[in-house]
Amino acid sequence: MHRLRPYPVAVFCAVTLFIWVNRIWLTWTNGTDSVGRKVLWTVPIGAFVLAATVLLVALLSGADRDARWFRVLVQAFAAGTALYWAIRLPMIALNHHDLTPSEEIAFKLVHTVLAVVSVTAAWFAWRWARSAPAGTDAAGGAPGAAAGRVPAAPST
Repeated sequence: MHRLRPYPVAVFCAVTLFIWVNRIWLTWTNGTDSVGRKVLWTVPIGAFVLAATVLLVALLSGADRDARWFRVLVQAFAAGTALYWAIRLPMIALNHHDLTPSEEIAFKLVHTVLAVVSVTAAWFAWRWARSAPAGTDAAGGAPGAAAGRVPAAPST
């Protein structure tokens, strides 16, 4: 389980994959959308799936979680998720989807739950990525500086 640390990032990736992998299939099996529209829907979905996959593979392979690229990817992924839902959820809520009234309510409720869960997971991952990397002080100093330790001089 230690390979899945930081847990907020692992949970965010798992939530994202759970939500979006199925959506790719739904997009391409929709008989009413044109190919161009399917491609348009696949771009953000593919970006979310790709980011989640890269981060999960990095976690499982033991990549340095304090590396700049890792933290920047987590932040970009989290910001993209929040931005997507900030745009998409009002569109879902305000549009009529040619469903029965009960289906319309269920559709909007499900997407609201998906948005809340995604953005909440993104927030926790963002919060982790903005924290000081392990081994540095809050000001970004050298390892051990936060604990008041001075690194030992190399022996000859």
